[in-house]
Amino acid sequence: MKKPKAIDIFCGAGGVSQALKSYFDLITAVEYDPIIAKTYELNHGSEHLIVEDIRKITKEDWLKKTNLKGEYLDLLVSTPPCQGFSRHSRKKALDSKDERNNLILETTRIADIFNPKYIFFENVDNIVNYKIFHIFLRRLVNLNRFGNEKNGNRPSYHINLKVISVNKYGVPQKRRRLILLAKRIDTFPFIDGVINTLESGIPTIKSPLSIWPKEQLAPLLGDHLSEYNLNPISAGETDSSDPLHTCRNLSDLNLKRIRSTPHDGGSRNSWPPDLLLNCHKKGNVNFGDVYGRMDRNDYAPTITCGCISYTKGRFGHPTEDRAISLREAALIQTFPLDYKFTGALSDTPYKGSKDVMARKEDIQGW
Repeated sequence: MKKPKAIDIFCGAGGVSQALKSYFDLITAVEYDPIIAKTYELNHGSEHLIVEDIRKITKEDWLKKTNLKGEYLDLLVSTPPCQGFSRHSRKKALDSKDERNNLILETTRIADIFNPKYIFFENVDNIVNYKIFHIFLRRLVNLNRFGNEKNGNRPSYHINLKVISVNKYGVPQKRRRLILLAKRIDTFPFIDGVINTLESGIPTIKSPLSIWPKEQLAPLLGDHLSEYNLNPISAGETDSSDPLHTCRNLSDLNLKRIRSTPHDGGSRNSWPPDLLLNCHKKGNVNFGDVYGRMDRNDYAPTITCGCISYTKGRFGHPTEDRAISLREAALIQTFPLDYKFTGALSDTPYKGSKDVMARKEDIQGW
């Protein structure tokens, strides 16, 4: 029996493709960054990969690369860049001019080409506050108030969207994401799929698509990592048996700080005054997780591109006096233990910048 066909756009390091391969024939994937694409190639090959700005890939290019010959695509996966929608962005949601935010509209452009039966879309939860996302939803649904197509030259979709906590879906992390599932509408009128008036600024569907995955609570961080039996390492050390199990060195001052931080969730609140930064001695200081340890009896914090830096969040190891390693970050993102990374334009795994590899683990990891 043939597998259904899927396309993975904004594929990053290939975490979603890793899951797709078990159930779908992955016919094309797209990644803009050539170094990130190298990690993808190391794990999934390059024959089906397009390394290009997705906006420059024409309809003719798509049809030639996929060779679908008029067949409908079964699944389009779209996980566009989220940085412009992040809560950390200082730009106001309604007035943001971040060019990257317009990339979400590539989802509907490609859907117009292939008429996929289903679409999976994922981004940060804060995207719901942006006008461009509301435009995207209305373009994707493509229904007037009577349930008929607005534009007969593009497909229409019945959608469901939710903000979810990923720890409820097998990922041992405190991470909130917007998930959208869409099913192509083939019979009109379809009144259930109509977008209603805004509620709290977010478009709502009259009767959302009933398809949704069952919740599967993730193991706690300690239970999750214990399955892999990683060797203890010190700050600045690399495990001789696993080149990705490597962590940043720490200054003498930061070594004193982490040694003064209680295991399993401790923070800088336990430090003696001489170890505190001047800015942390003031009242009402935000970012209380900075310089903290993870807790084995809880879920990990959100893994970001700064996840291997002790100074950029609660990225201290729960018990060892160091920041988490690249391998630990990848495992928390649910990459397989044998997943290969590179931080350079190299066909050899584990070469190049640790920072670049950390950035990849934040891209398409779960």
